[in-house]
Amino acid sequence: MKYAAILVALLVGSPTVGLAKDLVFVGQDYPPFNWAEGNEVKGGMVEVMKKACEKLHFNCKFGIVPLARAVQMLKDGSADGGADGVMSLIPSAERAAFATFSPTLVVSTLAYFGAKGKVKKVATLKELDGWSIGVARASTSSKMVLEHKKQVPSLVVVEEVNNDTMVKKLQGDRYGDKGAIFGGDAILEYEAKQAKLELEMILSAGAQNFTTAFSKKSVDAATFAAFTQTLEGMKKSGEVKAILDKFGLKSD
Repeated sequence: MKYAAILVALLVGSPTVGLAKDLVFVGQDYPPFNWAEGNEVKGGMVEVMKKACEKLHFNCKFGIVPLARAVQMLKDGSADGGADGVMSLIPSAERAAFATFSPTLVVSTLAYFGAKGKVKKVATLKELDGWSIGVARASTSSKMVLEHKKQVPSLVVVEEVNNDTMVKKLQGDRYGDKGAIFGGDAILEYEAKQAKLELEMILSAGAQNFTTAFSKKSVDAATFAAFTQTLEGMKKSGEVKAILDKFGLKSD
């Protein structure tokens, strides 16, 4: 999908003037970060990016697509039917080959979770010997769990199509007596609340920083710098925190 370019006077902390395009942002169905409700795209990350676009007088469009497609759209750039940015991505060396990253916008703890009262907390990965773990496929979480499996070969990793599916399978005891799911605390707690399931953290894998990734192919340096400055200003002023608080999300 192509969008016509528009001319915008853009000052980036200096007299530099740049061209600002109509911008296309996508993200996976990942509540409370971003999700689709009817024809509307909602979420904490979405609202932060909408506010940044408003401040910059950019015409930004938002959509929800599967994660793998979102990453491919980021590689392609908007000029080739892709996207200018993908919301709620964790930076990585692999992604840095085709993307630049905004300041950290959301911090979420990646962890193993079980149904409350059914499993006990563990202190080390080795104690997950023989466990079955549900995780969203093609995600940073799945890559991390597969790395953990190298340390605990008997760990059974079940990759699911999305977080909603694995929460419901955990609720139905589909992973067995030693069953758990792995992912970010904010999204798993959100999905569990929808399913009326109470989760308990079994083992933390540490905090992860979520950003908006910008396509190197379609976002020029001036536009990226403008977003960086604006988002940093919003964090400093407390605007990012105020938006995220409404969605139960945290920033750094």
